[in-house]
Amino acid sequence: MKFLLLWFCLFSSSLPLPAETGSYSGKVVVIPVGEDDLISRARFEFMSRTLERCTVEGAEAVIFDLDTPGGLLWDTVELMMTDLQKLKPRSFAYVNPRALSAGAMIAVATDGIYMAPTSSAGAASPVYGGGEMGDAERAKMNSATMGMARAVAKQKGHNPAVIEAMIDMGKELKVNGKIIDSKKEILTLDADEAVQLVDGKPLFAKAIVKNLDEIKKAESLKGATITAVPTLFEKIAIWVTAYASILILIGVAGGYLEMQAPGFGLPGIISVAAFSLFFFGHYVAGSLVGQETAVAAAIFIMGIIFIILEIMVFPGTILPGLIGLVCVMIALVYTMSGWEMPVSPLPSEGTAPAGFDFNLATYALGLRNFAIGIIGAAIMILTAARYLPQTAPFRHMLLSATAGGTLESTPAMTASRSVQAGDQGRTISALRPCGTVQFGDLRLEAIIESGYLQSGTDVRIREVQGARIIVEALS
Repeated sequence: MKFLLLWFCLFSSSLPLPAETGSYSGKVVVIPVGEDDLISRARFEFMSRTLERCTVEGAEAVIFDLDTPGGLLWDTVELMMTDLQKLKPRSFAYVNPRALSAGAMIAVATDGIYMAPTSSAGAASPVYGGGEMGDAERAKMNSATMGMARAVAKQKGHNPAVIEAMIDMGKELKVNGKIIDSKKEILTLDADEAVQLVDGKPLFAKAIVKNLDEIKKAESLKGATITAVPTLFEKIAIWVTAYASILILIGVAGGYLEMQAPGFGLPGIISVAAFSLFFFGHYVAGSLVGQETAVAAAIFIMGIIFIILEIMVFPGTILPGLIGLVCVMIALVYTMSGWEMPVSPLPSEGTAPAGFDFNLATYALGLRNFAIGIIGAAIMILTAARYLPQTAPFRHMLLSATAGGTLESTPAMTASRSVQAGDQGRTISALRPCGTVQFGDLRLEAIIESGYLQSGTDVRIREVQGARIIVEALS
């Protein structure tokens, strides 16, 4: 029943998303790109859907309002070389006031660039998430990035030498006989430098403007201005991808507490809800598409089954638990990371970089979130094992009926005073580490400080601490 409920919750995520109210037809759609937007795959998915909608509904133009220090390289490349190339309305970038790194690359993928009076754009050299790159690796990365950015710049009528100098320190840039970027620096342009003319054409940006209305006036855009905002589901996706480690922590801790009590109760419901929200949010964010949703969910559920087998059927054998943990880790990390796939080629460039390139750095964020979630859950579980059995809500939860029996109605503190150190009994439920033990006519909640005891094990009370009864196996 638990797995059916989990499976239903996970696959309800395949339902279509509701459309945002209000048409884009004939309007100027503004897409804000803030400080943290380009490090969120959910935000890229939102921008992709917004651009597609602008084409379908016939928007007059799209303006990226950029204030970003940069973000994810390959997601930016996909936006540049696929989404913006498919866009039918005209596109513009407003550097207001920063378009650094990935922001500069998005700017050159639009039809026109404008600068705020105090603004800067550039510094687009790729940074390797796993640490320092070697010379050969950096050269390879810069070459691939420059090739893609150069293709987009040519397609949009921008000076490709500018974006190359922004990406590669080894590129020198001369303007009207003056060196504005040497081979010792990565190019970053201020507003005045960006709009200077070279052979009658602006170096990088068309003009300096104070607001979006001046861009509309300069480009003769007549439509009303509307700011694109995420739908409710997209907001959920953005939140989920940002706080995925917290959902993992809640899901694991809730699952553990559920296994300490008979039946299916509140901890189990919370665990199912946390993991359902995790997969649903990443599906909406675009991390899971098509059959990936089913595959990731199936691997995750298979891992949970192996872990339950280790705890309840084959305790101490290690192998089922290890297999289960690996399956759960693969499903969660894959969902949070995704693969780096080649982007579509531009018509004027022939072919784009092809093939699959596995890079452990791609999974750094997923591995980090998984580690934080597991470590946090372990701390919560240890805390619960040490303190929560002594609190009224958890005494009630853990002292629920088991296997056809009922518990004494005597309060836990009074019942614990009816036994003492040295008294012997037999477990009538597994102790992991809490469970129920029969002491003569009394069934009481007890705990072991380490390990696992199966139902039917003879035990002896080692110590009584208030309402807390600590037992150990007789043998």
